[in-house]
Amino acid sequence: MTTYQTKAQTHAFERGMEACRNGKSQSDNPYPREADYYQLWEQGFLQERDARGALEA
Repeated sequence: MTTYQTKAQTHAFERGMEACRNGKSQSDNPYPREADYYQLWEQGFLQERDARGALEA
């Protein structure tokens, strides 16, 4: 099953990845916890962090 994401959802995910690449903290998530985009930003951040960790190992 493929999930469709809007441009705004994709943007939130990509912003999370970019934040990680730029050395931001996970607590720098700009979205409030109750916002739909909060989890997408988190997912992007964590995916980038995990990918970077795998490269450094």
